[in-house]
Amino acid sequence: MRNETSTHVTWPSEPAASTMRFSHSAFLYDSPDDYRDFLVRFIRDGVEHGDAIAMAAGTDRVALVREALGADAGQVRFQPTEDWHIRPVRSIGVWSRLLRTAATAGRPSARLINEIDFQGQDPSWVRAESATNASLAGLNGHLLCPYDRSALAPELIEAARRTHHVLYDGGWTRSDEFVEPRTLLAAIEEPPYPATGEPLVEVPIADSVADLRAHLRNRATAECWLPPDRVEVLILALSELATNGIRHGGAHRELRVWLNPGAVVCEVADDGPHPPGPLAGYLPPVPGVVGGMGLWLVGQICDALSVITAGGVTRARFALRR
Repeated sequence: MRNETSTHVTWPSEPAASTMRFSHSAFLYDSPDDYRDFLVRFIRDGVEHGDAIAMAAGTDRVALVREALGADAGQVRFQPTEDWHIRPVRSIGVWSRLLRTAATAGRPSARLINEIDFQGQDPSWVRAESATNASLAGLNGHLLCPYDRSALAPELIEAARRTHHVLYDGGWTRSDEFVEPRTLLAAIEEPPYPATGEPLVEVPIADSVADLRAHLRNRATAECWLPPDRVEVLILALSELATNGIRHGGAHRELRVWLNPGAVVCEVADDGPHPPGPLAGYLPPVPGVVGGMGLWLVGQICDALSVITAGGVTRARFALRR
């Protein structure tokens, strides 16, 4: 969070919302009544300020808040979490677009409610919560993330304190346990999508990707790896990663492809001297700036992406489900 006197930190008794920038907070609650009452107040305060408002949560939670809001529910864009939380980086991309759209429309700010279904303790979502602080920095809005203490593992509640600058737990406080995204993401590795057996394809990447694209497109089409439209997604993702390797990698570059029962898994490896940092793939491209799009784009269009550097080799692995 950039503004120490942000409206959305000490809400509701402060100056106009237009004075703030991006805030990312965790709302810790213990019961459906606590959840409903707080969010209704939070949303109605946003309606009063003229903010754009959106909420992604489970169907039962959406229904609870919608009913309590009454006529004010029409001011909120509701989205069930099963339609929204498909992939962490995609969710970050949607929030980024909503914040930019609200600014373009002349809204003073945006209030976004993001209740994640963690599906156990998947580190991908904890990483995304941390990366959000860097991904959306500089945009104008407040992303509030509810955490149900009665249902979530204690480790996830603790993670909320490390991934949000601000907490609401009966009152607004700053989290003394917050960890900067680069530090936390370096400590919690993104699990690579599993690949079993010997690679179906294992070839070096030359100084041009044209022949590689043609080879993969022909094989994927002839061997029915994926439907035709998904083959083109595969080729686009491969092109982005291979081009990154050519531009920034070392002399040894390699592509490997596995055809698993449920997915096509591709990995581009290179031994470049300057591996991508912990936030690789999480930062949206800067408008008007050429470059910086590759890993972000791959994360948006694929079903999984991990970037891991070990032993002097960076391995970017992506998957497309069949």
